[in-house]
Amino acid sequence: MDEKKKNFEKKIYFLANYIVEETLINGEIFIDPTRNAVALWQSQNKTRLTAAQLFRNLKFLLYMGPSTVFRSLKLLKLKDAHISDQKPYLYLACIGVMPSRQGKGLAKGLLDPVLTEAENSGKDVYLETANPLNVRIYRKKGFEIIDEVALSDIRMTFMVRRSSTMDKTKSVIKD
Repeated sequence: MDEKKKNFEKKIYFLANYIVEETLINGEIFIDPTRNAVALWQSQNKTRLTAAQLFRNLKFLLYMGPSTVFRSLKLLKLKDAHISDQKPYLYLACIGVMPSRQGKGLAKGLLDPVLTEAENSGKDVYLETANPLNVRIYRKKGFEIIDEVALSDIRMTFMVRRSSTMDKTKSVIKD
């Protein structure tokens, strides 16, 4: 394996670890029982920046380089611009299924319980995808396109699944 490819794979591994750590702070990770699929869900719960998070972000800057950090911040800003923080929400940060197990319902098993919980608690669900094939799948799950943005080398589709119920966990106003 040449050095450039090795370096790229190290950066992908580092980025995946970073996203998992971020999700552990602001969300939940669901793993299919067969360990062939995973979904990373984040919420709008913003935590205070800790020294450990600051260190992790500086490490990200140094390891990934300024151009990658700039692009990541641009994508984060773009994502945040498409999310309404007027009410509680969930954000599907990442979902993945092993190629050999795709089409077997594993993603459905990771999506459906969370979508049901979001509906029952009155939360909208947001995601974005760069894969046009995923748009059809998410539409079947009740997502609608809120925007499509062409970036330099990819086209991002931003989607939302709006809750039709009020948050059932809130207390009823007393007379």
